[in-house]
Amino acid sequence: MVRGLFIYMDRESSPRVRVSRQSCTAIPCYRRTTSTGRIIMNQNKVLSVRNLVLIAMFSALAAVLETIQVAVPFAPPFYKLDFAELPVLIGGFAMGPAQAALIAIVKNLLKLLLNGTSTYYVGELGNIIGSCMFSVPAALIYRRHKTKKTAMVTLAAGVICAIVGAVFVNCAITLPFYAKVAFGGIENIIAMGTKINPAVTNLYTFAIFMIVPFNLVKCGLNAIVTALVYKHVSVIIHAGVHREKKTENTAA
Repeated sequence: MVRGLFIYMDRESSPRVRVSRQSCTAIPCYRRTTSTGRIIMNQNKVLSVRNLVLIAMFSALAAVLETIQVAVPFAPPFYKLDFAELPVLIGGFAMGPAQAALIAIVKNLLKLLLNGTSTYYVGELGNIIGSCMFSVPAALIYRRHKTKKTAMVTLAAGVICAIVGAVFVNCAITLPFYAKVAFGGIENIIAMGTKINPAVTNLYTFAIFMIVPFNLVKCGLNAIVTALVYKHVSVIIHAGVHREKKTENTAA
């Protein structure tokens, strides 16, 4: 038996809050009721109904955008440019870092369900880690100070974190495994990099001349588009929240 904390607020009386404890069989939960007894769930929960709808919507959009990929001339063909991080960033700014991580995970699960994997799942794992490294730090900083200047700083910080994370994940996890199962060894991937840029001679130079430039361009473009469209999208998102709150207050 778990003790749940319930908070009762009378809209028509003074702003005093009467707190009582009541037994419940579920995990502790927090609820707010009006004088009519109508329960209003906390909209700030990670998995509130509103957030679940937005997570599903942004995840589906990200999965669609990930199917539109463009090869770049300065990186091997298995590195493709897309704008799938755009919904992850917008969702993180609108809801928070935890929701951004969930969008990144669901996006890749949808990709696996629809198209399967051509990278023995290491590509999807690397995508989840890289996406979280990009969006979670940006959403964490932006949540504290929601200004235009802060948004620029957070996006720049997200790009830097994503590049650092991409170098680590590619060099330590995805490239060694992917090279072994699909390319016959890491030296063959390095040779692909050497054909593009003769300065690539080992994994270290591959990271400098292949991984860093590719992620700088990809994350930079996603960050720029996010900066251009987020305020317009956030108006629509928060307009829905305001209408919902207005309806609740009217019903109360």
